Amino acid sequence: MRHTLWLVPLCLLASCGNIEPVAAQGPAPQIPNFYQNVRDAMPFPKILPPTVFRDPRQIRVYEIANRIPGVLAQQPCYCYCDKGHGHKGLLDCHRDAHSAG
Repeated sequence: MRHTLWLVPLCLLASCGNIEPVAAQGPAPQIPNFYQNVRDAMPFPKILPPTVFRDPRQIRVYEIANRIPGVLAQQPCYCYCDKGHGHKGLLDCHRDAHSAG
């Protein structure tokens, strides 16, 4: 009995080497358009001023958007407005009230 107990862990280790990873099901999600390089997005589109909004959350979003256009240009928008509105990055969502809601 003592001699056969060491076979159990050995068999378990040997079987672990034969496990293959399971492939992900379905197609990989598409990443919407965005600029790889900030220079490619220049000149930046004019962003709406925050003063056109009344909701403090929207005001804050547009204040931030006006400060970091280069960052937003390099971010994809996951509402996929690149397909329906021709946007080329998250910055384009701030040209009008599209990102406000």
